[in-house]
Amino acid sequence: MIRARHPGWMLCAALAACAAPEVQWEKPGASPTRVSEDMQQCRMQARLSPQPHTGPLGPRTGGSPGMERIEDRDAFDAQRVQKCMQDKGYTAKR
Repeated sequence: MIRARHPGWMLCAALAACAAPEVQWEKPGASPTRVSEDMQQCRMQARLSPQPHTGPLGPRTGGSPGMERIEDRDAFDAQRVQKCMQDKGYTAKR
């Protein structure tokens, strides 16, 4: 049986992702259902979009290369979702 060397890191990353506050979007005349549907569409588009090459696969800050790639992907996806929602006429609630 192969054991993960740092199972705690994976758990921490998963919990941090769940704990991060999600941006709330608003658009005049948009129902909560419409906002949810548009958000899901933007998330899917972001996830399926090609990712930019971020450099060598090795660690940049002394962390795990795999974790850094996940963090890079998540940051890129968040930017794509934000742009997509703004392109649909939404603004982030303050």
